[in-house]
Amino acid sequence: MKKYWKEVSYLMTICCLMAGFTLADAAKSNDNFTVRFRENTLVVASTGMEEARIYSMQGKLLQKEQGRFAEFELDRGTYRLYAKVNGETLTRRIELR
Repeated sequence: MKKYWKEVSYLMTICCLMAGFTLADAAKSNDNFTVRFRENTLVVASTGMEEARIYSMQGKLLQKEQGRFAEFELDRGTYRLYAKVNGETLTRRIELR
């Protein structure tokens, strides 16, 4: 009987560790990263965002914002958005017509 409980406890420990890793990955997820337009303003928001930068397609830095919320006033054209969220850099191509 002791051997049975010992094996069950090992199995439960492994299951709990695996569930912990899954929850940690879900907490680090970038699913809440949003990019929206409001008239000619690009609005970028995320609870885990550290900074957001907008570049022209030629690679010129146009604006850099720190924090969880950033607004960029843009003209027509194509831009490149870089956002550092939860230690990971996310890239989006932004096109205004």
